[in-house]
Amino acid sequence: MSEDAESKTGTNSSRRTFCQVAIGGTAAVSAATVSYPVLAFLRLPKALGPAELMELPLEELVEGEGHWGEHRGKQIVVIKLGDEIRAFDGTCSHLGCIVRWDAAKRRFECPCHGARFDDLGTPIRGPANAPLRRVEYAVEEGILKIRDFSGTA
Repeated sequence: MSEDAESKTGTNSSRRTFCQVAIGGTAAVSAATVSYPVLAFLRLPKALGPAELMELPLEELVEGEGHWGEHRGKQIVVIKLGDEIRAFDGTCSHLGCIVRWDAAKRRFECPCHGARFDDLGTPIRGPANAPLRRVEYAVEEGILKIRDFSGTA
């Protein structure tokens, strides 16, 4: 084999190796780019300890205003209307966005898709068609304590 043919073969071999490495690297980066968000979404939530249990002194509740807190990784909103206290899962029943309490209009509003719920958690405007989940609580020595979150309707 001539020297010229050997140098072309060497060049073709190094080109082939470069292309294989480039294609393999691109495939690996693409797979990681797609896999990371999927795996991050599917990962299990961390175990939450008793420090993340929601407790709220009753004197902090203001008539008509919403009080937000976290209970075992869930957003909880507590509202006081007259003598009644209501606690809800703070996530919209449509796609899980965090709803806002509008004290002036006495309703919950979802900023993501415009769903609205009355002060009982009942949907009054779509796209949500399921109510906000009510959350059970107990009052002990002037402290409102959210029970283990079951999200009763």
